Formats: sequence, C-alpha cells, structure tokens
Amino acid sequence: MRIAVRSATEGRARRRRWAGVAAVLAVLILGGSVSSGAALAVRRAQQRLATQAMDTYQAVISHSVQEEVTEYAYALADVAAAVNTEPGLTADDFRGFTANLTDTRLPGASGIGFAVPAFDRDVAATQALWRSRGATGLSLHRTSPDAEHAFVIFSRVFNGVPQSPGRDLNRMGETADALRIARETGAFTISRAHILRRDRALPAAQQQMSFTLALPVFAPAGRARVRKLRGWVTMGVRGRDFLARMLQSQAQGAVQVSLYDTSGASPKPIAEVAHGTLMNSPRLVRSETLDVGHHTWHVVLRPTTRLLSTSDRWASQLTLLAGIAVTVLLGTLIAVLAGARNKAMDRVDQATAALRKDIERREEVEAQLQILAFSDQLTGLANRGLFYDRVGHALSTHGRGGDTFAVFFIDLDGFKQVNDELGHSAGDIVLKEVAARLRNCLRDGDTVARFGGDEFAVIAERLATAENVHVTADRIVRAVGEPIEVGDVRATVTASVGIALNRPGDTADDVLHEADLAMYTAKTTGKGRHVLAGAAEKSEEQV
Repeated sequence: MRIAVRSATEGRARRRRWAGVAAVLAVLILGGSVSSGAALAVRRAQQRLATQAMDTYQAVISHSVQEEVTEYAYALADVAAAVNTEPGLTADDFRGFTANLTDTRLPGASGIGFAVPAFDRDVAATQALWRSRGATGLSLHRTSPDAEHAFVIFSRVFNGVPQSPGRDLNRMGETADALRIARETGAFTISRAHILRRDRALPAAQQQMSFTLALPVFAPAGRARVRKLRGWVTMGVRGRDFLARMLQSQAQGAVQVSLYDTSGASPKPIAEVAHGTLMNSPRLVRSETLDVGHHTWHVVLRPTTRLLSTSDRWASQLTLLAGIAVTVLLGTLIAVLAGARNKAMDRVDQATAALRKDIERREEVEAQLQILAFSDQLTGLANRGLFYDRVGHALSTHGRGGDTFAVFFIDLDGFKQVNDELGHSAGDIVLKEVAARLRNCLRDGDTVARFGGDEFAVIAERLATAENVHVTADRIVRAVGEPIEVGDVRATVTASVGIALNRPGDTADDVLHEADLAMYTAKTTGKGRHVLAGAAEKSEEQV
C-alpha cells in the first residue's frame, strides 16, 4: 500500500513538474511568438514611417530647389526690367539696380553682370560707347572676321576680387549655349554645369561645379513690332553653396541630397549635402527630375540613420517588455507604436509647417517683386511697362464695344529749374506731390503712371463723350499748376498735356505716339495747356 501511495505521489509530482515545464514552455513559446510578432510589426511600421518621411522630404526639397531657382529668376528679371527703362544705361545705373543683391539673399551667387552682343566690325564703336557710360578700363578684343561676341560691360562681384570688364562670354562653351538659348526663347535660362572662370585658379579642393543664369534684355518693340536684343543679365552660381545653404534647415541631417546635371551624355554632379551615416535601404532612395530654366536637373535623396532614430529606440524597449509579460507587452506595443508614429508624424508636420511657412514667405517676396516690377519706386504710380499693358488691354476691351478711352501725356514745365535751384531732393518732393494730385483729380478706375523724369501718363477708360477729355485735362492742368510747398519755399510747375483718343485699327504704340506728339505741340505753343491729338495736327498744318 505504501508502494502504491508513493507511486501515486511520484506520479502527481511528475505531472506537476511536467505541467510546470509545459507552462514554462507555453510562456516561452507564447512570449517568443508575441515578441517576434511585435518586432515584425515595429519593423513594418518603421518602414511605413520611413516611406512617408522620405516622400515628404522629396516634396519639400524638390519644391525648395524650384522655388529657389524662381527667386534667382525674379532677381534677374528685376535687373533686366530696370536696365530696359534706361536707354542710356550707365555704370552708376547698373550699380544702383543691383545694390540690393547679395550672396546672403541669393546663396551661392558669385556676382551679376550685363553683357552686350557685338560683331568684330563693331568692337571699337561698342568699346567707345560703353566707356563713355562709365565702364572704365573696358577693353574689347577682336578674334576673327564676322565673329559675334557677348562682352561683359558691367559686373558686380558679391565676394572675392572684382574682375575687369570686357570678357567675351561666347568663348565659354556652357555660358555661350545658355546665352544662345535665352536669346532664342526670350526667357530665363540655366547653363550646363561647369567651373566658373574666376574659380579655376583656386586649388582643386576649393573648386566646385557651378552654373550660369542668363536672361535676355530686349528693347521695347516699335511700330514694326520687332524686338532688338540689347544684351543679357547674367549671374554665376556655385552649386555646393547654393544647395548646402538652401537645404541646411530642410534636410535636418535625416537625408543626404545630391543634385546632378543630366544635359550631357552622363549625369554630372553639381553639389551634394552629405551629413550623417547612410541607411542600407535602397527602397527608401528617392529621385526626381526638375525642369528649370530650359535645363534638366536630377535630385537624389538617400536616408541616413537619423531618419528613424526615435523609432529604433522605442523598438528595443518594446522587445525587452515583450519578454517580461504578454499582457504588458500588448499594451506597451500599442503605446510604443502610437508614440513612435506620433513622434515621426510630428517631424513630418514640422517639415510641412516649415514648407508652408517658406511658401508663404516666397509668395510675399513674389508679390513684392511684382509690385517693384510694375510700379515707380519714387511715386508709387504704375511704371512704363504696366501702363503699356493697360493701354493694350483697353484697346481690346473698348474695340469690341465701340467705346472710347483717352491717353494723356503730361510733361512738367519748369521742373528743371526746381532741380537746379532747390536740388534733387526738392525735385523728388515735387514729383511725389504731382503724383498725389494726379491721383486725387482723376477717377478711381483711371490709371496714372510715371514714365520717368518729369513725364507722367494717364489712361481714362469708358468715356461718356469725347469732349470729357477737355474737362479732365483742365482739371489736370489746374491741379498741377497749384504752388507746392518745399520746406520754406513754394515751387511752381505747370503741365503740358497731350491727349489721344483710340481709333479703330490703332495699336498701343499708335495711341501713345499720338499723345506724345500732342504733348509736344502743347509744350511748344505756350505750355501749361492741353492739346487733343487731332487739334495738334491742325495747328501744325496752319503753321
């Protein structure tokens, strides 16, 4: 009986041991299964987060590159527009137009220049002309009969040693191609990647691939509607500085960025931002082709180990908790995944917010550039270019309905005397006061512009009758003729006004020319008066 009891006890103990072993094995198997499942879930979550992050970086960085190039294009467009307003462009004018451009505003920019076309037979005349306009030390050299050049006349270097004018850009292959394309298309152009001439003397370690920006400057079309090329505004940009300074905040060390020029037989590296240690994950590599300035760039983004460093830290803690208890592990897994996702999405939101802020800033800059491009900086009125567009628009809208509009050309009589006797600051006060009076004595829908110097122009649309122009012109003459307080002195100027009405078949040039002739008649027949274009012709016939 004792043997039977002992055998039963040993059996129960054996069963308990086996039950314990089975329980331990079950816990180990269950814990191992849960841990393996958790690790797999974390790995997949990390891959999803990494994919989302790389897609966001790709959108942010590609947009930033295009926006940065757009800002350079606007800068060149501003200078080109300013150059086009000065038929007798001088070195002082060019320095004034480019005074607000720096390599801080335009990262990587080495300098800006103005180049003009000239054939060998015109070299001597071109050199004499631009020397008379302030291009001191300008020396142009002939190369071969009938060769056309693109000589740098004025230049301003943002840093480094200034270069002498007179360089022939057509002797530099990449730059010459860019000038040719800009001339043919009439638009902003980027050259192929190359090393700037001024950098070729540097040690090889300090040299970097660069590119040249070019924008043609055409004189306004005359009656023949043929635009003549005046020259090009050019700018050299160092690729490494351009990319590194622009992406310093966006990349955040989480990605490495490479920029390639794909115009040649094989891609040519322009620059790269290579901070951090690369991840061995080819699936996360992103690339995009950008069309900028009649040129093609290729942007490649590669992830670094900083891309998901937070998720990696939580994943190790999750694996540790999985070995402690299945229940705690499941709860912690959800918290870790949610925390890791939230942290990763916070980084995405921060990058998105930074992108949105950058877009808003660029939109503000673009709006300001638009205002500067189409307004007179002294008076705030429309400038010549905007006024010309308004006249063209009025011709198209009024022609369909048979309506009448009038263009007034206004020239100030006695303004030179004010400048000579009271100084240019007094002249500026007079010009701003005249601009204010013109705005006040005209309708809200009328456009008032300053053409430069002491010349103003007005377009009055939707006239009830043609005779209304005399009422408006009288109001302009009276308003301008009132004395103007300049400090303790009262300055007086008068207005000679020429008026032209639209006629069927007229172009903008025709209307502006008629108004200009009428203004000249008013000025030569008494000043301080107005003359309608038809009346001006009759007066000339009587004389």
